[in-house]
Amino acid sequence: MSEILSNPEPENGLFGKEAEPAPRAPGLMEQFAGVFTEPGALFTKLRVSPSWGWALGAGLVAAIVMVVLWGLKVDVDAMLRPILERNPQISSDQIDKVIEIQGRFILPFGIIQTLFGVPIICAVMALIYWLIGKGTAEAEKPSYLQAFSVATVPGLIMVPHSLVTGLMCLLKPVGGLTPDKLSPTSVGYYVAVQNPKLAALLYSFDPFVLGYFFVLYIAARKGMGLKPLGAGLCTGVVVLFMVGFKVIFAK
Repeated sequence: MSEILSNPEPENGLFGKEAEPAPRAPGLMEQFAGVFTEPGALFTKLRVSPSWGWALGAGLVAAIVMVVLWGLKVDVDAMLRPILERNPQISSDQIDKVIEIQGRFILPFGIIQTLFGVPIICAVMALIYWLIGKGTAEAEKPSYLQAFSVATVPGLIMVPHSLVTGLMCLLKPVGGLTPDKLSPTSVGYYVAVQNPKLAALLYSFDPFVLGYFFVLYIAARKGMGLKPLGAGLCTGVVVLFMVGFKVIFAK
């Protein structure tokens, strides 16, 4: 009798034994500190309690701040005219008209594109990670929510990058430069080259960008439980989109 009282069985709920509540997901500050200091420990926690809202929100705010500061100062004519003039199908009158329209709408379109485009991209990347995880998990296959957490939380690495780029837009002449060419943390900011593909590659050599790839690999390993091959594939897909396509299509 005393053993029963000292080790009581869990009470049965309406649907049988009540499960223990899931551990609390790390908050925004814990996630932000974790991606820079202990990504392995952070994503081990996130595998049990996936979270994405705080990271996605912080990334959106930082990106919108950067877009607004850039959109208020960019010289749309200097940015678009050289591109449009290389197209023989567009006349000079049409070029002026396109630049006028773009100059009027570049800021609101930039905000809308960021506000809706970033969540859509995260959702698509999470789907890719989830599909990769179905065939490369070490044990239990990851859930889509775990994949969505991996698609969003490593992006906190890029929050300071966005804010620093926005600050540069505020303090320096922007001219016709796009935001990726204004970040003082990239090699391309200091090394000027004529080859556009090499220039695009140099702008991608940035400690924040490289750190993002590194954290993403750890996130796929710890947050989704993928084998090294699966984590490498997830990271490779992002490198292809963020660097490869930028270099291939640079003109």
